[in-house]
Amino acid sequence: MTAPGNRKKRWGLGPAFFFVIGSTNAWAAHAVELFGRFESQIVSEPEPIKTTISDWGSEFTGGERQWLVNHLEVGARYHGIEISVQQRLLADLRMNREATEQWGRIERKEPLVPGERVPVRVQVDGFSAQALRLGYRHEMASGWIGAGVSLLWARHVMLGELNGELLATDEQDFDFNADVDYVYYRDVLFDRPDIQKADGLGWAVDLAARWQIGDRWRFHARADDLLAKIRWRDAPFTRATANTDNKSYDDDGYAIFDPILTGTEGYRDRVYQAIDPRYRAGVELSEGSWLAIVRAQYQFGYGFAGVGGGWQYADGSRLRVLYWPKLESVGVEYERGQWRFGLSLDSPQWQEVQALGLTVSRGY
Repeated sequence: MTAPGNRKKRWGLGPAFFFVIGSTNAWAAHAVELFGRFESQIVSEPEPIKTTISDWGSEFTGGERQWLVNHLEVGARYHGIEISVQQRLLADLRMNREATEQWGRIERKEPLVPGERVPVRVQVDGFSAQALRLGYRHEMASGWIGAGVSLLWARHVMLGELNGELLATDEQDFDFNADVDYVYYRDVLFDRPDIQKADGLGWAVDLAARWQIGDRWRFHARADDLLAKIRWRDAPFTRATANTDNKSYDDDGYAIFDPILTGTEGYRDRVYQAIDPRYRAGVELSEGSWLAIVRAQYQFGYGFAGVGGGWQYADGSRLRVLYWPKLESVGVEYERGQWRFGLSLDSPQWQEVQALGLTVSRGY
């Protein structure tokens, strides 16, 4: 807890982004170019994002993936050399579809099918981190190519898996057995008390390029978290078998998930968390003032593509609209000078949104 007297001295990266980027004119006189970006992507296949935040699992109807990537960065570039600070958050949850459907029925107290056996497979991978990045961008007549290395100071590890089975014993009751092996900053399964959170030290490599062929074709590509890994020290862990032999029931007679744990809890001296690389690429064709766009992303073993069009104004600014079929979302982007703003949603109503993307960047 921060003492009241110190609050004014502890600026987060958010205020720093707008303050530093807003000071561009003063820095330009010294041939220093400031850059920054905020990007957030959230996808929740089983239920709306709003429900996941407030009551996870209560609206599960299917789907297998939930993931979140947040990236906030502020930096400076001098003769191609880049230095920046970052705030990062990553979460990747993978489940089998049968389990999400059954868990949704249990949470909503819908009738189960007696005797039905449902396999349960869950994998989780996540962390938060602050980072210092050192990079270099080589400018060319047709574009640029850049690379960087980041040093991460990480917290909030969540890494491991659960494998088990749900057996419906009648319409209101079920048995659950599972093998669990995971490390965590908070024990979301068994509510282990008084946990000492682990600290992690990690690294990551990134590559990016943008180039133009003639007056009509523009290409860009980016790879993040190449060769990335975090080493955690003294990480809380649970490796055990869980079951519901000691059940409890609510006032309506429905079984309540209250597992018994048999196994080991403790702290692991060292845990290595490998971070999946993430890739994105795009191509843009201009025909007069009209634009045609194709983009693709691949991350967490999960690929998707988007197509769209746009318009280039006389001042050079560009407006784009993209559709991402796999996410069923529509995105709008506006680019003017070095600034870019973007928003994508799969529904105009917040309570139904399951795919959300937000981008604000300058000189990136």
